[in-house]
Amino acid sequence: MTANVFDEMGVYWAEIANENHTEAQLKFLKTQLKPDGYILDLACGTGRHTIPLSQQGFGMVGLDVSAKLLKIAKQRSSNIQLVRGDMRFLPFKDDAFSAIISMDTSFGYLPTEQEDKVALAEAKRVLKQRGVFVIDVFNRQRLTLKYKDQQPPKQKEYPSFSLNQKRTISPDRDWLCDFWTVSDMGTGRLVVFEHSVRLYEYGKLRGMLEKAGFAVKDIYGSYEGEKFSPESSRLIIVEQTK
Repeated sequence: MTANVFDEMGVYWAEIANENHTEAQLKFLKTQLKPDGYILDLACGTGRHTIPLSQQGFGMVGLDVSAKLLKIAKQRSSNIQLVRGDMRFLPFKDDAFSAIISMDTSFGYLPTEQEDKVALAEAKRVLKQRGVFVIDVFNRQRLTLKYKDQQPPKQKEYPSFSLNQKRTISPDRDWLCDFWTVSDMGTGRLVVFEHSVRLYEYGKLRGMLEKAGFAVKDIYGSYEGEKFSPESSRLIIVEQTK
C-alpha cells in the first residue's frame, strides 16, 4: 500500500501532520461528535486527533496500519487505546462504535477502488445504527484545476528538517502525486519519498457511501463549516448509518 510511505517517514511525517490544521480539525470534530459510546479514529497515525479528543472526554480508539506512527502516538499518551490493523479487515465486533472519523485525507490509499469500497463496508459494519461517520478528503475538483499546469516546487521548514514538495495530478486525474525531498537538519542527509492518494469527487464518493449503507447528513467545504462548492479546499461528508 502507498500508505506505507508514512511508516517510512516516521518522525518526519509526525512533524508534518502536527502542523496541518490540527486545531481547526479538532474544533470541527467537536461540533459533529457526542461524548458517548466509543469513537474510532480510522487511520489515526500519530494520534493527533485521538489523543486530544480522548483527553476531552470522548471514548477514542485509534487504528492504523503503521507500527511506527502508533509507537509515536503511544509515546505521546500511554493511556490511549490503539490498535494496529487494516481498514479492510477491522478487528472489531459489529455495532462496536457510535462514530467513526477519517480525517485529513486518510481515505484513498488502498491499491484499488474496490478495496476502498470494502473499507467503507467495514466502517458500516462496526458502526451502531444511526452512527455517525465523518470522512474528510481533498476536493478533487479544486485540485485538478489547480494542478492542471505544472506548479513550481514548494519549500517548507519544520522543526528538524526542511521539505521540498513537487505536486502533480496523474494524467487520468485520479491520483494526487507528491515527490518529497527531506533535508534533515541534524544529519544533513537527503531522503526522498513518493506519495500518492486516490482523489474522489463528491458525486462518486457519495454514491460509494450510499451503496455501503450510509445516508448523507451534511456536507462541508472547510473545517469552519462552510458550504461545499467546486472551489472548496476540502470535501467533508458527514454520514449516518441507515
